[in-house]
Amino acid sequence: MNYYVITEEIFNTLAKDNISFCLKSIDGSKRLISTTDIVNENIESFENINTCSQYTFNNSLEWVGDGTGVEVQDIESTPYISSLDP
Repeated sequence: MNYYVITEEIFNTLAKDNISFCLKSIDGSKRLISTTDIVNENIESFENINTCSQYTFNNSLEWVGDGTGVEVQDIESTPYISSLDP
């Protein structure tokens, strides 16, 4: 699995069937995703799920807004369902 922060524009070009987790930033300009695809045009890439999770804790105001972050188990167990995407 690959973990990235990407722009909304890049997100719109990706195959949604290959995305297993997706979180939109609070301002709606970026997405934090896990995907089987390789995304070369990314803002940030992570070596593994742990560094991806830690990034959300370090940048809480951008992603969660409450001083916490997204736990590894939440990334693993929260499926991305494209039909529910706002």
